[in-house]
Amino acid sequence: MALDSAIAVVRRVVRCFIYARISEDREGAHLATERQVEDCEELAAQLSTPTVEYRIVRLFEDNDLSAYTGKPRPDYKAMLDALRNDEADCVLAWHTDRLHRSPVELEEYIDVCGPNGIDTRTVKAGQLDLSTATGRMIARQLGVQARYEVERMIERSKRARDQKVGRGEYAGGPRPFGYEKDGVTPRTLECPDCGRVGPDGFPVRRQCDGCGAVDRFTRNLACEACEAKDTLQVTRVCGDCGTTATFAEGSEAAVVRDAAPAVLSGASLGSLVAAAKTAGLMTSHGKVHRAPNFRSVLLRPRNVGLMQHRGEIVGRADWMPLMDEPTWRSMVAVLEDPARLPSATNARKHLGSNIYVCGVCGATLKASSKPNRRGGGTRPVYRCRDKDCVTRDLPDLDSFVILQLMDRLARENTEDLTAPREEPVNVRALQDEMRSARRMLDDLATALGKGEMDMQEWRAAAGPARKRLAAAEDAMKDAVKRNPAAELIGAEDPEAVWMSEAFDLSRKRATIDYLMKVTVHTARRGRMVGGSYFDAETIEIEWK
Repeated sequence: MALDSAIAVVRRVVRCFIYARISEDREGAHLATERQVEDCEELAAQLSTPTVEYRIVRLFEDNDLSAYTGKPRPDYKAMLDALRNDEADCVLAWHTDRLHRSPVELEEYIDVCGPNGIDTRTVKAGQLDLSTATGRMIARQLGVQARYEVERMIERSKRARDQKVGRGEYAGGPRPFGYEKDGVTPRTLECPDCGRVGPDGFPVRRQCDGCGAVDRFTRNLACEACEAKDTLQVTRVCGDCGTTATFAEGSEAAVVRDAAPAVLSGASLGSLVAAAKTAGLMTSHGKVHRAPNFRSVLLRPRNVGLMQHRGEIVGRADWMPLMDEPTWRSMVAVLEDPARLPSATNARKHLGSNIYVCGVCGATLKASSKPNRRGGGTRPVYRCRDKDCVTRDLPDLDSFVILQLMDRLARENTEDLTAPREEPVNVRALQDEMRSARRMLDDLATALGKGEMDMQEWRAAAGPARKRLAAAEDAMKDAVKRNPAAELIGAEDPEAVWMSEAFDLSRKRATIDYLMKVTVHTARRGRMVGGSYFDAETIEIEWK
């Protein structure tokens, strides 16, 4: 008993830090790092002897952070700071590549541990004695090997992704909003005839947009019948009755599809996000939608079956689109318009601000306030933006404009309000031009790869093809023009539509701006005939 007490007294304690890291936590709940910690704890027990105890004093863990990317690792940095403060004698890790895969990081680690005699023990790579030249050489060799393995893995991953892109296949990643986990099946499919609901039971149907051939495409998505590329059109059909599938009302795919005409009708991103929240839809990561996030979702080329690789559209994808390309490109033009207000914090809050026109100087009116002489406080008004030459009561002016609109919609002859105002865009010709330009770029890339032309020749030839493609894409942005008042004009009760929650302020403003030019002249003083102070005769309405 006395001997056991003596051993306990003289037993030396080695203070140990455990560091665990995993680059990507696919399982969640930190399970992989927990396994590393368990192995390190077992290593500490194996290293302990009757005279030396390897005692774990602190755990550092970076989950889902890669040592290769160079992104900050909070716990790794905290561990280095603690080592500099002499808070530990040993670092335990599962492998050296869990600590660092960058030579720069390794040298910093050596500078911290070497002079202070801090030991490094790993479950898989053994001991690293960084206080000796031999130990530092071994550590550097292990670091070089780890770096090599990572770079090889990245090269293989890029090659595999390039191959998938060449075949129009989904290359992986987080589940895209609007699609199932496989990245290619819209969420949620529905048969309009028999009522079947997906995702299962809706086989893919591939048709050539050029010759009409069905399910005759090579692995590289070239039509076997006409040998054309970039002509793939993917749909899903009901496995029971063969009817082309649509999207279930209120589903993610339907929300993305319906967002395009709403944006073209003047709807704000905020209203679309609010509708998604009302429908109970979350992001693919299970979070609440925000306007910037939803904007990114709508801008994705994958929504129209286009493959994007390294920031560029490279051709057709082998999955069913959520909307047609002309509508998508027109929507993109609206969302990317520099004049469009990007956030709800500075969005217009009044019907006529920046739309109504001053009848004196021609500037637009802005919402403002003015002292109320008939009761104190202030009252909202519209005021000339430039010279303050016209000021009119805001609620009265808005009410008058809405009344004129409803009166106009109540008449029988509303055909002029729905008449197209611009020449239609030849979508088919633009699509053929885009395909031709992409085909030329593909041919030039093949020739460059075979050594049939040098880089200078390729640049000289590819430049005009890229310009042709960009010009066709720009022209396509004008393909779909939507009358924001169409829903009002075709409604049995326009006033009910105007007052509905779906017809938000942004759509009301777009309707006024599209149909009317409201010119506001200087009002006469005093009461008007009938006892009102609002001078309606000085409001000029011109129907566009």
